[in-house]
Amino acid sequence: MTTNQLTNAIANTLTQHFPDIPVHPSNGGSTPAPDTQGLTYRLLSAKLTRERSDRFVQFHTFEICWLDASNIPDTLPDRLCEALETIEVEGTPYRATELRWKTWGQIPKLLVYYTMRTTKVSESATPMQQLEQRPTTLKGANE
Repeated sequence: MTTNQLTNAIANTLTQHFPDIPVHPSNGGSTPAPDTQGLTYRLLSAKLTRERSDRFVQFHTFEICWLDASNIPDTLPDRLCEALETIEVEGTPYRATELRWKTWGQIPKLLVYYTMRTTKVSESATPMQQLEQRPTTLKGANE
């Protein structure tokens, strides 16, 4: 699974669970435009570490922001947690390892952490080939 696939799955999940609310990727700025409403999402960090020669751990942290600080729905935290606790990426469910609410200034933000273990698939070795046997006659030293 790639980081882009995970990011797209989060965007699709937010759009499906919040059909009445605009969902946009974050522009990366710390302060959204004052007239902006809805949800934004962005990847805060992605890390890949090796556990063994063929096994890796991927760590992804996403930030989901509610942009209208003057009009925060009471059910927003619960709905966001339910939506992002388990997401599906190309038919495979991925469960968040942590969901954490933060407030910077007036804007509430949800940090979502996904951790996945992956195994590198080794190249398939050439299968053993069949040996061909031919009958031979041994000639003695006297011949």
